[in-house]
Amino acid sequence: MVEDYDMRLARRLVSGCDVWLNNPTYPMEASGTSGMKAALNGGINLSVLDGWWGEAYDGTNGWAIKPAAPQLDEARRAHEEAVTLYELLQDHVAPLYYERGEMGYSPGWVRLAKHSIITLLPRFNSTRMLTEYLRKTYLPASHQGRRFSESDFEAAREVAQWKSKVHRAWRGVTLRRLDTPRTSISFGDSITLRIAVYLNGLAPSDVVVELIMGRPMGQPRVQSAARYDLEWEGTKTEAGEDQFALKLSPELCGKLEYRVRVYPCHELLTHSFETGVMIWL
Repeated sequence: MVEDYDMRLARRLVSGCDVWLNNPTYPMEASGTSGMKAALNGGINLSVLDGWWGEAYDGTNGWAIKPAAPQLDEARRAHEEAVTLYELLQDHVAPLYYERGEMGYSPGWVRLAKHSIITLLPRFNSTRMLTEYLRKTYLPASHQGRRFSESDFEAAREVAQWKSKVHRAWRGVTLRRLDTPRTSISFGDSITLRIAVYLNGLAPSDVVVELIMGRPMGQPRVQSAARYDLEWEGTKTEAGEDQFALKLSPELCGKLEYRVRVYPCHELLTHSFETGVMIWL
């Protein structure tokens, strides 16, 4: 008797790596390449939403252990995540695995394994990796190299001189808030933040003053953290600090967290953070 493709694949899936369980303490997962390999060989991931699985899980290609709130103590966090794991095993993993059909295997399990391969293979493979390296790193580096070498390396000298100026001044750069923080506002309302930055000889155009806003860690991420630039007002305080302001109307409701930071900025930099200095308020 010649087995059809689905039957051969099913036997391979249920006899090989069935579930790949990875449950490190969030957010301590370094990467998770072993889970990628398991997925491409038909293993279905059941892992903490950390490392690669936090990027790969789409709600339909495996199972996810959502991390408990980081405010809890270690024992309580471990208990909450263990409960989530056992509920997934009891309510989803085991019933699907043992839902055997006439051919002796679970058609639903095979469908999930196939779907896992289909959704993960295009995103986690060496072709995609090298293409991304080329697009994000090698080509920009080549372009920047040509840009710096033009006109007898004029741009390279300009950036080097600017970086020296920044590093000489940076120890004296400070920032403080001028307005009174508000703990809550109604959705649709706005707040105005005013920040005073002592630049210690740098110009306002030498820096970016930026607000980062997002959900508190451990809550569902509706979107990645939003970034807003504060505008230089063209005025100084009595202490000689440059004043920056931002009128902000949050696009999300509920509990949000935000912080303000300042870092050097120049149009010729290869990366915004390459100076390696930053101050948070």
